[in-house]
Amino acid sequence: MRFNLSKTSIIAAIITLPLLWGSCDEPVAPTGCTDITASNYADWAVIDDESCEYTESGALIFVDNFEGSSLDNSKWTHDIGTGNWGWGNGELQYYKAQNTTVSEGIAKITAKKNDNGLNYTSSKIKTDGKFSFRYGKVQASIKTVNGKGFWPAFWLLPSGGNWPCDGEIDIMEQWAKDGNTNVTTGAAHLGECPYNESTRKYKNFERNISSLSNETDQSFANDFHIYEIRWEPNKIDWYVDNQHVYQITPNSFPSKYTWPFNSNDWYIILNLAIDRNGPSAITEFPSQMEIDWVRVYALEHDN
Repeated sequence: MRFNLSKTSIIAAIITLPLLWGSCDEPVAPTGCTDITASNYADWAVIDDESCEYTESGALIFVDNFEGSSLDNSKWTHDIGTGNWGWGNGELQYYKAQNTTVSEGIAKITAKKNDNGLNYTSSKIKTDGKFSFRYGKVQASIKTVNGKGFWPAFWLLPSGGNWPCDGEIDIMEQWAKDGNTNVTTGAAHLGECPYNESTRKYKNFERNISSLSNETDQSFANDFHIYEIRWEPNKIDWYVDNQHVYQITPNSFPSKYTWPFNSNDWYIILNLAIDRNGPSAITEFPSQMEIDWVRVYALEHDN
């Protein structure tokens, strides 16, 4: 049999063969910036290529990616014990350093039941005495927890401050319940000192997970979410997964109160409490909140 191959068909074959060979190769995942908080976030990227840009922020002044096999003691310290009346809230847990672990780039705070003679144990880490600041963008990527009685939180207090007159900023709090933890909250507290419940004031928000755009999940405990404030003189804005959810200014409070959020240096706290109402019969122990990373950026104009 005689084959009559034209020059055109030969060229086509030469071009096509490498494509056919290439089709047998493993697919290559697209790379780009995978950080939703970055200005050049690429929602199609699967692998982060370290190209993220944060043009809206000032200098990165604190970061912990929880690398290594233990908590970085140059950045964090622990609260230990039960505090005064359950850390002021009637909380049921005893805080232990051992309930914070680090592995594979994740810090885990684990709540346990019947732990060496203690009804409930957990952990609370803070940067007090290690790192403090005022103003900026404060973020953490956190996977929270399902189960009635659990109270995960990411918040700020002023170093050496008095409560509530020197303030409190709650970036994220969630009160877990039987079923899905589908509501996240944040708040700012102030008041008069010495403490009097009748003069304490706070402003807060609640946001259901279903209200977040492109969110198909049913629980904040099913995946990592980014909780954030952007804090400047006379204003604090809250964000969840880069979506603006709340704002306060001095005008948010009665004029007789001093706005405490322009004063002092503040430190970061992450903890998993057991609230005063306790768990239900179906709350699972041990359970944990997971922290992927924590970052603080200075204000762009901050000196």
